[in-house]
Amino acid sequence: MQTFRISLSDGTRKFHTVLHAADPAAAQMKAAFFFDTSKWRILSVALTGAVAA
Repeated sequence: MQTFRISLSDGTRKFHTVLHAADPAAAQMKAAFFFDTSKWRILSVALTGAVAA
């Protein structure tokens, strides 16, 4: 597993969260699942490190 920092915005506010996923595509899908993508736009997905399983 890897750790990804996800940046999201609704146009006026911006926030960051950290998710664990196998790759950037999985991290983006996970963010879309947890956050309402009709309101929150995913700005970036950045690798921050690896997690020991």
